[in-house]
Amino acid sequence: MEQIGIYVLLFVVIAVIGQVFNKSSIPISLLLVIAGMVLSVVPGFPHVSLKPEIVLDIFLPVLIYQISSFSAWKDFKKYFRSIALLSVGHVIFITVLVAMVFHALIPQLGWPLAFVLGAVVSPPDDVAIVSIAEKIRMPARVMTILEGEGMLNDATALILFRFSLAAVFTHQFSVIHATSALFAVIIGETFYGLALGYLLGRIRSTIYNSTLHMIASLLTPFLAYFPAVMLGGCGVLATAITGFVIGNYYPSRFTPEFRLISRAVWPTLVFAIQSIIFLLVGLNMRFTLESISLISSHALILYASAVILTIVIGRFFWVYVALIFLPRFLFPSIRKKDPYPPWQYPFIVSWAGMRGGVSLAAALAIPVLPVLAEGTNPRNLIIFLVFCVITITLLLQGLTLPWLLKVLGMHKHGQREKYDEHLAELSSRLRMCEAALLWLAEYKKQMKNNKKLLAEIKLQIREQEMLKRQLEERIQGHDGNIIHDESSEMKEELFIFTEIIEVQKTELFQLWRKDKINLNVRNKLLDKLDHLAKHLQE
Repeated sequence: MEQIGIYVLLFVVIAVIGQVFNKSSIPISLLLVIAGMVLSVVPGFPHVSLKPEIVLDIFLPVLIYQISSFSAWKDFKKYFRSIALLSVGHVIFITVLVAMVFHALIPQLGWPLAFVLGAVVSPPDDVAIVSIAEKIRMPARVMTILEGEGMLNDATALILFRFSLAAVFTHQFSVIHATSALFAVIIGETFYGLALGYLLGRIRSTIYNSTLHMIASLLTPFLAYFPAVMLGGCGVLATAITGFVIGNYYPSRFTPEFRLISRAVWPTLVFAIQSIIFLLVGLNMRFTLESISLISSHALILYASAVILTIVIGRFFWVYVALIFLPRFLFPSIRKKDPYPPWQYPFIVSWAGMRGGVSLAAALAIPVLPVLAEGTNPRNLIIFLVFCVITITLLLQGLTLPWLLKVLGMHKHGQREKYDEHLAELSSRLRMCEAALLWLAEYKKQMKNNKKLLAEIKLQIREQEMLKRQLEERIQGHDGNIIHDESSEMKEELFIFTEIIEVQKTELFQLWRKDKINLNVRNKLLDKLDHLAKHLQE
């Protein structure tokens, strides 16, 4: 009961910070980390530990599934080479690089433990990237690559972590065995995710009760994750593939009611999980420092600085050399199909390597080790170093990312893409409107003897024609340079409709207060008004 009260308090903190800084350009994830660090030094504030099993077995599947199911597979496929080089190659490269540095600093701890640290800090976190990107406008190509990397790199890192940790206790490590296991997991989870995605997609297409369908939706990531883990995999790749299949091929078969509920429930759930993870990362600061109090401050600063610099510099090296230069230098076909991008693109990809709660959860999953480092269990030292990596990358890279985008002129690319998306949206709506008019014209001929229905058809034709003229005017009003605010454009036109809804809503509540209608009737009519209002906002 005490733990429940603490978590209620934490969500109150999240709600307050979210409301106070709602319009701030600083991502709320960074503010929550800072708030957690401040609260951790408040006398008497309870210690809330970040339980690794909750993060890895509950939070991670939900976050991976939500991102993949709301991502476009065709965009992911378009940049698959870059995503694969980052989610597999970059993770292995950073793991080895950090292991070499850590072993050079504390050789007595041995290579296996050095590789444990390398595996834990190697993957940038999709939660951190997505939550920070919500406040800034990144070019679509960069964002797709970062999201794809964040979804899949956990699989590589967790497999390396598992083998490295086993080597700590068995003193045996086989590169061939680890490599074959990695490819076995990739192949096995890919086929499992594809099969499960199509199976669950077909099953969920037959569920017409939106509440039951939402329950099935929430169960889907766990149905993908846990069987894969029990069979020796990591579950991350299977969950991502399942999300891709369902999110890209089945939404049109789901009911409109479910799609409305899903677009409300999933973002809320993910926001709550992201927020609690970042707040708990900050809250663990004081207790992390207490656990390594026997090690000198000079040594801790040296270790942390060396690991952080290795990660940051190593990512720049990998992105520019292995991701950008070598493939195009060695393969002219790649250079012809995908020329060298503007230098700003790889720079932002390199700088956006923030680590997050998954790395800390993996570090906390390390058991107490049978050796000591300067009088301290190495587990506590690794947790401290991971905490430093997460905090510094989140605060330094996360806070400076919007500024860098502006300095490098990347915000102009984002603005141009925003304009193109807006224009594509208007053009698509125009095509949809024209299709509706064609169907109405044919249907009008068929129903020419049905006067009652014919009047309704004529009304719909007039409304669609008016909408078509409005869309054509908006499209003609775009000059290609100015980014139009859709809400401002439609404000005057929507004023009458929104006011009508508000008047009807006021009258509805008056009828209910006067006992003219019961609660069920009120809620049913209110639901219709809310759906109409949401439709107008979209």
